[in-house]
Amino acid sequence: MLISAILLFLGVPLWMVAGMIILIIWNRKRVKKQPGIFPVKVRFEAESDAEEQSKWPRTGYAQWVHDVLIVRSGMGLMQSTPYGIHGVETAEQDADPHEVKGLGDHPKVLRARMDDGTILQVALTEIHPELAPDRLLAEREQSVAEARQNE
Repeated sequence: MLISAILLFLGVPLWMVAGMIILIIWNRKRVKKQPGIFPVKVRFEAESDAEEQSKWPRTGYAQWVHDVLIVRSGMGLMQSTPYGIHGVETAEQDADPHEVKGLGDHPKVLRARMDDGTILQVALTEIHPELAPDRLLAEREQSVAEARQNE
């Protein structure tokens, strides 16, 4: 009788844990299959040279909606963080794959200015022209042209 009570006590939490794991895996797969989703890492740029730059966070998945970059993160990709992007600061730059892990062998970093003036560094595998807003792509092309003129 005591063993039955112990198994009943342990059995319910085990089923709840198994259900949560299944829910997390299902949600991650569902989010990754949505159109326009791409792997990304996002961090805020250090405000001064003396301030140490923070490390890159775990890989999340992002989607452009107008001029807003929506980043889904967390174990089950259930946490959504919107970043209102005002414009692109510079053309994408190659990043060190040892520093930006989880985005392949040739990750790119894009610096974007948010609506409040904060600089956001966005690391991704490649720039997807069909996914980014047209206005941001035009600004990016302009900054690429300016960089070529300065060389």
